[in-house]
Amino acid sequence: MSVLSNFRLLQLKPSLFLLFNILALISVGIVMIYSSSAFYAERHFGTPYYFIIRQLVALAVGIIPLRIAIKFPYENYKKLTPILMIITLVLMLIVLIPGIGRQVGSARRWIRFFGIGFQPSEILKLTLIIWVAGFLNRKQDLLSYFSRGLLPSFIVTGIFCFLLLLQPDFGTAVLICITLLLMIFAAGVKTFHMAGSLAGIAAIGGFLVFSKAYRLRRVTGFLDPWADPLDSGFQLVQSFIAFGTGGIFGRNLGNSRQKLFFLPEGHTDFIFSILAEETGFIGVLLVMVLILLLMFKGFEISLNCPENFGRNLAFGITTLIFIQSVFHIGVVIGLLPTKGIPLPFISYGGSSLVMCMFMVGILINISNASSTAHPNASQS
Repeated sequence: MSVLSNFRLLQLKPSLFLLFNILALISVGIVMIYSSSAFYAERHFGTPYYFIIRQLVALAVGIIPLRIAIKFPYENYKKLTPILMIITLVLMLIVLIPGIGRQVGSARRWIRFFGIGFQPSEILKLTLIIWVAGFLNRKQDLLSYFSRGLLPSFIVTGIFCFLLLLQPDFGTAVLICITLLLMIFAAGVKTFHMAGSLAGIAAIGGFLVFSKAYRLRRVTGFLDPWADPLDSGFQLVQSFIAFGTGGIFGRNLGNSRQKLFFLPEGHTDFIFSILAEETGFIGVLLVMVLILLLMFKGFEISLNCPENFGRNLAFGITTLIFIQSVFHIGVVIGLLPTKGIPLPFISYGGSSLVMCMFMVGILINISNASSTAHPNASQS
């Protein structure tokens, strides 16, 4: 019997468990987005409800792809992969075109149609997971050969990551590379090939960091934020203050001081810091438990899937959501260099929320299909 089955909560029907889980995370997000953004929104947009209304609209929109993903047989994504890849490639190209791609600061990552903006990179995450899941399914017998089993996936991933770097979006590129590498490793590639791939990617990553002054400043700010607390280390120092003043029970909802223009992007990249300040260790622990439970259930769905494509797809989706959560939390507590990575289901951002809901819908569909094929799978 699986170790996971010892947890009664995890023995709930997977669809209900996942829905309750993301509902809890989204609820936390709604509360924290309003709390962390109300003051800023009123100052800059004339209403404290600016960000929360947009997030609620994204939540309402996200219900549609969630329901579609739950009903749409996941096996069909194999047939749709070429179309998804072409659409994603086109979106990743046109976002770079001035006048179409919306530039915020020095980054051009958003496309707006009829007043609605979205990030193609959010679509890219799922598209590449679907493509790699299908690739690993087709090439299962060739995974022991680097040139035929691994190199094609690296080339395709490299092309899309290059487009991400043109935006630039280094953090998402790293997130995608790690997720896809873990998918490949779980599929059973040789350890030697995996070690060599990691070394190569690390070398490329190091070159990219040292090639741009602003990336290097983020690394030095991460290594010693107190050396430059008003510039390169500013965000991390303010995040430390938020965590330190939160204590066990926090300052209570709405009482954060760091959100009052001290901590930049408190409703997106550093929302976990505001949560820690207002709800303390108890709130932090609750969110981390919810994320871990989602991970456990996602990997259980992957293990119980009777065929390779669904197994790879469930593993990739779960890994992406979990690694992205680890990145966000790692940044705000000073374990990783500062980079704008949203916390799934909690940070403000319509594109991220809608795509995360869609991915959970796919997990539910895989679980339901596995239960139909093997009624006793959930008990294993």
